[in-house]
Amino acid sequence: MTAAEEELVNEAPTGLQEESFEEDPNPEVVILGSSAATAAADKGSSNDVVLDNNDIINQDDDQLIIRNLNSKFCSNWKSIVYLSMFSVIGVTCRSFLGRLFGGDCDPDHAVKDWLYPLSKHICVTTNGRTEQYGGALFIDLPANMLGSFIIGFFTGHSSEWPAIPFLKHDHPLQRELGLHLGIRTALCGSLTTFSSWNSQMVLMMDGTANPYLGSQVIAALFGYVIGLQVAIMSFRFGRTLCAWTHKKRNPHLFNSDLILSATERQRLHDHCYWLSPVIVLLCIATLFALFLSGDFYWGINYYRELWIACLMAPFGTMLRWKLSTFNGKCAKYPWFRF
Repeated sequence: MTAAEEELVNEAPTGLQEESFEEDPNPEVVILGSSAATAAADKGSSNDVVLDNNDIINQDDDQLIIRNLNSKFCSNWKSIVYLSMFSVIGVTCRSFLGRLFGGDCDPDHAVKDWLYPLSKHICVTTNGRTEQYGGALFIDLPANMLGSFIIGFFTGHSSEWPAIPFLKHDHPLQRELGLHLGIRTALCGSLTTFSSWNSQMVLMMDGTANPYLGSQVIAALFGYVIGLQVAIMSFRFGRTLCAWTHKKRNPHLFNSDLILSATERQRLHDHCYWLSPVIVLLCIATLFALFLSGDFYWGINYYRELWIACLMAPFGTMLRWKLSTFNGKCAKYPWFRF
């Protein structure tokens, strides 16, 4: 090439200059977006793997969906486990409270075990079918009092308050939704009763269950009033104690100048994620072992009824939990609450 021709080439526009490309003998991945990649895709090169930016985004979305599904699956299973375990605790507490405050005062139905020396002297309540007066204080009144108090204590005055009043706001158990559900729904639902209370009042008014006392209409009416008032007052006392406990443990709830940071609100310690259900499960296993020992080793029929009731309690609790989701959908009044 002569000197004149080289000068003409140098003065040509950049876009008209020849470009030299070195072919990659083993092309592997080409990202769309450049003109060269688009041309390679149009030529249908069989050795190239063409990825789109949308494909990368879709893969990230799929991974996020899978993580959310796994998290929801674990959360649902933990809720079921908590509901099952706390229903057993509620049934056990209700049974022993009924015995403690009057159930063992009936000689024909007394359980001669470790609790009997104490419970035979505390004859406050009765089932209304014995010769003992005082059916207005029905046998499940102490259990209803305790259950209503627990509901009020863990409900509080605001849904923005931490669920467990005696713990700090950043404690890991404040994020255990399954634990909160187990306490409020399973424990309190199995501990309190409306059907047994109502059935006892009806039997008292009917009078056929105890011909010696006859119809106890006045006592049954007082039983309704006492049962409602005691449940309401126990619930209000629980809420008051909840507010007092929060004021001591979480003063920021009552001081607008103290604002929680997002980091504090989202703190979660992994070591408590599985620790709390394991501890509750060990307690349930211990209870079942004691009940089975009382049945097969000591031969006490009461413990046979108790471990069978504990086996059936989770099914009733989960059915009540699922039916409660229909409250407000079928009617204005929450009929499925009963």
